[in-house]
Amino acid sequence: MNIYFLCKRYYTNKDLINDRFGRLYHLPAQLMTHGDNIVVDAIDYRNRTEINVDEAGVSFHTIPVTPTKIPLFLWDAYRNACIAKPDVLIASGDIYIGYLGLWIARRLGVRFVYDVYDYYPAFRINRFKGLAWLFDHTVKNADLVLCASQPLLQKVLTGLNQNALLIENGVDTALFNKGDRYLSRKDIKLPADIPLVGYFGSITPSRGPLLIEACRRVRLAVPNLRLVLAGRITDVYLNEPWIDYFGELEQSDIPKLIQACDVVCVPYADDTFNSLSGACKIAEYLACGKPVVATRVSSHERIFIDAPSSICDLKPASMAKAILSQLQHPEIVSFPEELAWQAIGQKLYEALTKLV
Repeated sequence: MNIYFLCKRYYTNKDLINDRFGRLYHLPAQLMTHGDNIVVDAIDYRNRTEINVDEAGVSFHTIPVTPTKIPLFLWDAYRNACIAKPDVLIASGDIYIGYLGLWIARRLGVRFVYDVYDYYPAFRINRFKGLAWLFDHTVKNADLVLCASQPLLQKVLTGLNQNALLIENGVDTALFNKGDRYLSRKDIKLPADIPLVGYFGSITPSRGPLLIEACRRVRLAVPNLRLVLAGRITDVYLNEPWIDYFGELEQSDIPKLIQACDVVCVPYADDTFNSLSGACKIAEYLACGKPVVATRVSSHERIFIDAPSSICDLKPASMAKAILSQLQHPEIVSFPEELAWQAIGQKLYEALTKLV
C-alpha cells in the first residue's frame, strides 16, 4: 500500500524531524513495518531550507512555507502526492491541512483519511469565520477519521462522520519506562529525599496555575514538597522558590524528570480544547509507572477507573487532596499495552487495509 502523509513539522512544541515525536512520526514508522511505502510531507513555518530524511524506512520531507511561498507550497504538496501515487492520503494537523489533503485526494481519486488529534476549531488561530464550517466539511467528506480521544470520537460520530476510529496518542516504551527514581534525581540534580510533584507540557492559564495553587496547599502539610516543571510557558509566572523549572527540553530528557517524581499531574482546565484532548503525557506517565493526578476532563475518568484517587475536581483544594493521597497511598494504573505505538500502528494498518 502506498501512503502519502501530509502534516506539519512542529506540533505540541516538538519537532517531528529531530525529536521523532508523537503520532506524526510513529504512525508512519509503524505502518512501514507492515511493508507499506510511505512518504511524509511536513509543512515547516520556521525554516527556509528543505530537509529530506529517511527514518525507520519512511521518507520524511519538509516543505518550507512563508506568506510569499503559499502558492508554491500548494503546488509542491500536490506534485509530491502525484509522484507518490498513493492508495490512501492521510492529512494530520489543523483545518487547512485537512482540507488540502481532501482536495488532493479527490483529484487523485484515492481514499482520504483525516487524522484529528485535537479539536482544531478550538485553536485560537482557527476562530475566524468559516473555519469551523471548513473543518466540519472536511470531516464529513473523509473516508475515515482518526480521533485521539474518546470524547473527540463521540463528537465526530454524532452528526459528522460514522466512519471514525479511535487512534490514541501512544508512547515509545523504549524511551519511557520505570527507571530508577534516585538515579534519575541524581542525574538531573534534584534532591534525593524530598517529595516531588511534576508536570511536563505546555504551561498556560488553562494548564498550570491550578497545579501551582494545589501544591501551595499541599505544602502546608508537607513543607518540603517541590514542584518540578518543564515546557513552554505562556502567560504564567513561576515566582515560587519551591518550583524547579527546567525550561523547554528535548523529548529524550523528559523520561528522567517523570522517573524522578513521586506524583505526576495533568492539571487541565475544562475548556473546549482540553475537554476533547487526548494528552500524550498520560501514556508517558503510565509507561514510567507513576501515580497520576488528573482533572476530571476529557476521558481521564475512564483511564483511571481503577485508581479513583487519581481524579480530582477543577479546584485547588480537590487537586491538593488528590496529590496528598497519592503521596501517602499511591494508586498506580498499569500501563495499557494498547497505548504502545506498535499496537496502535497495528490497529491503524488493519483499518487502512480494510479501507483500501
